Amino acid sequence: MRLRFKLACATLVLALGGYVLWIGLLRDSPLFQVQSVTVTGLSGNAAPEISSVLELTAREMTTTDFSTARLRAAVAGYAYVGGLRVRTQFPHGVAIQVIERLPLARLDVAGNIVAVSADGRVLSGLAPSRELPLLHTTVVPVGGRATGAVTREELDLLGAAPAPLRSRVYDVYLGSDGLTVQLRRGPLLYFGDGTLPHAKWDSAAAVLGSPTSRGARYIDVSWPSRPAAQVDDPATSAGGSAASASLGSSGAGQPSSSTPG
Repeated sequence: MRLRFKLACATLVLALGGYVLWIGLLRDSPLFQVQSVTVTGLSGNAAPEISSVLELTAREMTTTDFSTARLRAAVAGYAYVGGLRVRTQFPHGVAIQVIERLPLARLDVAGNIVAVSADGRVLSGLAPSRELPLLHTTVVPVGGRATGAVTREELDLLGAAPAPLRSRVYDVYLGSDGLTVQLRRGPLLYFGDGTLPHAKWDSAAAVLGSPTSRGARYIDVSWPSRPAAQVDDPATSAGGSAASASLGSSGAGQPSSSTPG
């Protein structure tokens, strides 16, 4: 009985060892070499280069022993690659979806304009669209990130903007009235500091949506519950008091609409 037990154990060990060896050889077998790679989700100037890097890296692996971490490491130097979704297609295919880190603004660093994401990453290899809001700084990005305190406030403010309004922003800067947004074909928006950004954008949207704001030179939403606008359009100046009442609550500190000269 002892001999039979020993023989059974030895047979089992040999069988398991052979199975493990077989599986190991099978996983790395050329029979399952990646031959077909599909890459989607890329845009921008560096798209062909990144696609090529992903494809070449994927073809070095098999579908039975595929490493997504190896793919991520291969494109780690491209800041606007935010993530990868990978699906192997047995026996020879791999589908790779690139999740891009989208640009939020153009950053003018002492005359050199680059695209930056909401978290301040400089998206090298991506030509910044002129439709993106423009920011200005003299602080050179460190480690591929915009580090200036004012730039970070401006990016946070842009990130809080409703998409329809953000698409109308030409530039953002720190002026005498605090954080200031210049709209395309629209007034200046004075935000004061960076507090309550969502409430201030909501307030700005409400005023811009009112007919009484037509022709406004600026809208001050530094106090979001009581926005103020300066309207120069003669067609709306007659309704100045009505516009004032519609923009804020009554009492001391009520905003006003004025028409110079």
